[in-house]
Amino acid sequence: MFNSKHKWLLASLFACSLVGCGDSNRAKIIGTWGIDKADTVMSRIKQSGDTADGNTESPKMIMRFRRDGGLETKTQMGAVNREKKGRWEFVSFDSVTNAMIVSCEIQMETSEHEITFVDENTIELVPPNMAGTSMKLRFKRQ
Repeated sequence: MFNSKHKWLLASLFACSLVGCGDSNRAKIIGTWGIDKADTVMSRIKQSGDTADGNTESPKMIMRFRRDGGLETKTQMGAVNREKKGRWEFVSFDSVTNAMIVSCEIQMETSEHEITFVDENTIELVPPNMAGTSMKLRFKRQ
């Protein structure tokens, strides 16, 4: 059966899986990120022909990269009020440029995204829920 050495090894492996031992570069993106300066994006939405639907809430966009590979996005801007769920995978991280590549799948569409880390709490990217655009946005860790 298991001796105490084996039990300790199994317990350590289990604990590492719970706290996210593994690639520290992957861990950089895990968490909730909120758009910085949503008003700038909101003005672009209005210019493109969308009109507000009486929504008086402050505009916001949130992305949540979960440790288990889950991805959630929430956008509330004018007439746009959407939540999307999907998956994400870490592809690579370049420590010279502080750029990460992730692959995302939302609503059966897969896209790769370059995420630039301005600092540990600020990133810039084209959000996965806006994969067809070239609009890089800045997000802050929540």
